[in-house]
Amino acid sequence: MDVESHKIPTSNYTMSNLIDDFLDHYITQNKASSYQSNKQVYAKIKASIGHIKLSKLNATILQSYINDLDKKYSKRYVEKIYYCINKALNYGIDKNKIINNPLKKVYRDTRKNELKKEMNFWEPYQFQKFISRVDDKMYYTLFSFLYYMGCRKGEALALQWNDIDLNNSTVNIRKTVTFKVANNPWLITPPKTGNSIRIITMPSKLKNIMVEWKNIQKNIYGFDLTRYVFGFTRPLAPENVRRHFNDGITKANTNDDGTPINESDQIPKIRIHDLRHSHASYLINNKSDMFTDFDIAKRLGDTVQTLHETYAHWFHGADKNIIDFMDQDI
Repeated sequence: MDVESHKIPTSNYTMSNLIDDFLDHYITQNKASSYQSNKQVYAKIKASIGHIKLSKLNATILQSYINDLDKKYSKRYVEKIYYCINKALNYGIDKNKIINNPLKKVYRDTRKNELKKEMNFWEPYQFQKFISRVDDKMYYTLFSFLYYMGCRKGEALALQWNDIDLNNSTVNIRKTVTFKVANNPWLITPPKTGNSIRIITMPSKLKNIMVEWKNIQKNIYGFDLTRYVFGFTRPLAPENVRRHFNDGITKANTNDDGTPINESDQIPKIRIHDLRHSHASYLINNKSDMFTDFDIAKRLGDTVQTLHETYAHWFHGADKNIIDFMDQDI
């Protein structure tokens, strides 16, 4: 048996067995949202190499698996799979299931020549075209909130009315919601990172929308400040949010007679999370002496480094504005 083979106490112990044991341990040590995200990745790993016995698992098998992934998925997603395998194998070492980690001899394609995909976002006029076609008041309020506040969807859906101070126009972001975790339909947990805990201010336009929505909810039997802002007795289900969002985009790109509007006038189809990107892009590209990159990062619940790494795109016409400035200054 070569150096990369790993004797274990149970010869029939497979990669799937290891992952199951690791996940049982993982859920006791980490947030439910992280567990749910990683659980989906581990399900993909099990489907491909879960049948392999740990005594037979080696760098050659793992390298072939990673190479196949590199042909199908983004660099970032392959990195996540690699990270998850590594965590499980290191756990196996700690529990004396394997002697050493064969993944240490496996290399990923750095894809140095791969262009970073352009991040999707809406400019303000595009958002206005979209939101004007959203008829349901609750979803109108939710999508407006996501766009004007730059919050993550889970942060917004976890909000209760006691998190919102309409007198001071502030919102206390201190939790998030995760769905379908450990037999729970939904679960409120701490936010993504320590930086995610923050109090941020609403613009006047959004405050007025929120006041109107609260007045509507006050007329529902059982209303109190513990009710969920977007939902009521429970947070809105993500599939319903996604459906209403996509319906709004379809309506924005459709004439009253049901025919598509001119392609040049259509707004791009984006994800709900891209409303956060749209908010960040708007702030970054309209910076002034009144606020800094730190202020933007604080509002988003990110670090300045994450802000710089993530939001490197421009609004349409930004490059021309730079050239106009240079032509005048040089």
